[in-house]
Amino acid sequence: MGLIQALESLFEMGKPGRKLGKAPVSMVLLLREQLFPTLEQLRDAAKKAFGRDFSGEKSSRHCVYQQVLFTLARIGPHALSFLYYTKPYGENSAGFGTTLRLASQREAWAKHVAWIAVDYVKGDVDIDSQYALLAKLCAELYDANCLGLYLPRENAFIPGEENARAQLSKIIAYRDVDVT
Repeated sequence: MGLIQALESLFEMGKPGRKLGKAPVSMVLLLREQLFPTLEQLRDAAKKAFGRDFSGEKSSRHCVYQQVLFTLARIGPHALSFLYYTKPYGENSAGFGTTLRLASQREAWAKHVAWIAVDYVKGDVDIDSQYALLAKLCAELYDANCLGLYLPRENAFIPGEENARAQLSKIIAYRDVDVT
């Protein structure tokens, strides 16, 4: 991904209802508080998810590192980016939340104050494999601070820890992804 594409994706982030053709394969954790994982916590989550040690050296095949404004992870042939935002997701977040079908979705959406987006940015695998890779990592990042899981490309929001974990498990079970 070039710099222009990276910046375009940053400007597009947080806008529910974007055109699906431009939306990255992404998982967004909606948060109760503005608490974000450190690089070390991201490395630990990646180690648990993929069974490999993750360094801070960007030349390593398995690493999590900061490069200027970006937090990135290399998981074998795959690359992910992390975006942390200290405001509700989307320009008209409350308006979007009211359109959600279930009361549990509307309630969780209304309560979030920050979010973490994990985007698949590089690799040569199909979309299901991209989601499986993201799901493995997001399952390790999902904690009591999370209100739900949003998939922008699918325009799907799964509220609550039990529901989100069940959906992440289904995605993980659907496809095995090589990270060597």
